[in-house]
Amino acid sequence: MLSPAKRFARDAVRGLWIAIPTPFTADGRYVDEETLEASVEHCISALKVDGIFCGGVMGEFWALTLAERMRVHEVVRRQADGRVPVMAQVGHHALGDTIALARHASEHGIEFGIAMNPYFPPELPDEQVLAYYTGLDAATDLPMFLFNTPYSGTSLPVDLIVRLAELDIVCGIKNPRSLDHLLELQRRVGDRIIVTDAAEGQWLSLHTEHGMQALMSTPALALYQRPGDLRVRDYTALADAGRLDEARELSATLAPGRAAFQRWMRDPWTEQRVIPIAYLKAWLARLGLPQGPVRAPLVPLTHEQLAGLHGDVDAVSAQLEEAPAVPPV
Repeated sequence: MLSPAKRFARDAVRGLWIAIPTPFTADGRYVDEETLEASVEHCISALKVDGIFCGGVMGEFWALTLAERMRVHEVVRRQADGRVPVMAQVGHHALGDTIALARHASEHGIEFGIAMNPYFPPELPDEQVLAYYTGLDAATDLPMFLFNTPYSGTSLPVDLIVRLAELDIVCGIKNPRSLDHLLELQRRVGDRIIVTDAAEGQWLSLHTEHGMQALMSTPALALYQRPGDLRVRDYTALADAGRLDEARELSATLAPGRAAFQRWMRDPWTEQRVIPIAYLKAWLARLGLPQGPVRAPLVPLTHEQLAGLHGDVDAVSAQLEEAPAVPPV
C-alpha cells in the first residue's frame, strides 16, 4: 500500500512545473521579495504552469543563508496561495539543516520538498546516502522528491533509488540523468514514486510513450513560451487529447528555442562546469523579467557573452512570431 505522501504526489504532481531563480536587489545584498512575488504571479497567471519549484539550483540556494532560504519558500507559497502546488529545495549537506528546512516548509503549507543529493563529501557510499534520507524520513512527514542532479557530487544509481523509494516520505524523483537511467527507474519504481525529468525536448515522448506525468522542473517554460503563446502547454494538451501528429508539429516549432537553451543553459555546465544562472537571469531580463544579479562565487556575463545571448534570444522571439502556434485544444 502506498504511503499518504506517495498517494498525494500521484494526484498532485502533474503537467508542467517551472524552476524559478531567486531575484536579488541591484547590489546583491538582499532577496528582492517584490520581484519574487511578481515572478510567481507571472508563472501562474501568464504561463499557466502546474507547479513551482523554488530555492533550487537555479535559485542559487548555496548562496542564501538558512533564513533567506526559508523566507524564499514562504514568499513563493504565499503568492501561489494554493493555486498551484509548490516544491521547495530543502537539501543541505548538514542533515540537521535539511530537517529544519523541511519542517519549516511543512509548517508554511508547502506541498512538497525536494532534497538534493548530499553534496559534501562527494561520492558518498550508498549506505551513507541511505542513512541520510532515512534520518530525514524519521524527522518529517513532508512529501519529498529525490533530486538526482549532476550538479551534486553524488550520483544516485538505480539500485539505490529503488531502496530509497521504500521510505514513506519519498514520493518522487527529479532525475536529469541519461535516458536509459530514467526509463529503468520508471520500469522499476514508477508504480511507487513519480519519476520525472527536466528536459523539455524529451517531454512529449516521455509523456506519451512512457507514461511520465510531469515535466519537473525547467526554466525553459519561461524562456521560449510567451503569454498568449504557450506552446509547451498547448502541445501537451494536444497529446492528451489524442492529437499526436498536431502535438509533434507544434513541438517542432520550438527547435530554435531548444537550440538556444542548449547553448546557454546546458553547454556552460557540460563544457566549463559553469552553473548557468547568470545566463538564465540575463535571458529573463531580455524578455522584460529582470531578476537582479547573481551572487558570488558566480560572476556576471561579459559584454561579449551578453551580446551573444541577446542575439539568440531576439532571434528565437522572431522565429516564434514567424511560426504561428496552432489553436489550443
